[in-house]
Amino acid sequence: MERLEQQNYDDEGKTPTKEQLQIRNAGAAQFWVKKRFLPDGRPVDLQDILTMHEMITQDSDTHNNTPGKLRSFSVTVGTEDLGGVHKGAPHERLPRLMEEYIDFINSRRFAGVHPVIRALLAHFFLVTIHPFGDGNGRVSRLVEAGILFQLGYNVHGFYGLSNYFYRHEQEYKSVLQQCRKSQPCDVTPFMRFGVAGFASELKDINNFIKTKINRLVYRTTIGRAFNKRMGARRRLLNQREYRLLDFLLSETEPVDPFSDIPSRRISLSELLEANYVQSAYRNVTRRTFHRELMRLGELGFIEFTRDESVQDWVLELDFGAISKY
Repeated sequence: MERLEQQNYDDEGKTPTKEQLQIRNAGAAQFWVKKRFLPDGRPVDLQDILTMHEMITQDSDTHNNTPGKLRSFSVTVGTEDLGGVHKGAPHERLPRLMEEYIDFINSRRFAGVHPVIRALLAHFFLVTIHPFGDGNGRVSRLVEAGILFQLGYNVHGFYGLSNYFYRHEQEYKSVLQQCRKSQPCDVTPFMRFGVAGFASELKDINNFIKTKINRLVYRTTIGRAFNKRMGARRRLLNQREYRLLDFLLSETEPVDPFSDIPSRRISLSELLEANYVQSAYRNVTRRTFHRELMRLGELGFIEFTRDESVQDWVLELDFGAISKY
């Protein structure tokens, strides 16, 4: 869920690091949130938030922090280079403030707000109250995720605003401070930042799905082309051409599967040095290899561009072949 995986930290009896424990805790907490905040389930309450905090910080964040308990001391967070410092709410007022926070996010007025804005507001006000000694940002993001789950967003856990916030951590902290400079807080910058993050996550998931589907269908397409008879002794693709395309399909997997680039490009010189190519074409001439490669380009399975910076040809898969064959 949200691109985090459980890890086994018992290898060779090593004591897990703080980072490893945090990853373990995050995975467990996210799983719990997904199960707890089912559509049409009961709304979030204070015990939910305390449970999230206990799960997210147990064993990993115990300095000036008691997992599952509101803090009993004052805190100041932030730095001048990230927009300034922020004082958390006075600790003696936390029980009452948390009651008011729960009433607010479950109010009828709040229920009329768009789910994404609703989740972002819940995130902003909780992290601003800063009710815990540590883990406030992580708990706020879990509350945000829970609200989205409950309102029918991201029910399969394919994406999450947490991913975006982690990748843009400095901007995230800076925008939070920007909003807190005025009283009452102007939440517009954080809403704008969060909505942009939500759109970015959706775009990434869309890219991921399109890339996976295109590559799957492309593999089916080259199989169909290999099986297509063009005569008594000829196929549209011979076996060597088919296997070369199959090799290229694996070799050109994008480095970032969430980017809008569906295929890694490969230079002709790199292709010529590949062990597979040297093995598959060892009994034929270099001219045969070039001829078959050019034929695959003419058929529309691959496309070539000239990279003058390295004086080499670069090729990539042409997914337009899917509609041709």
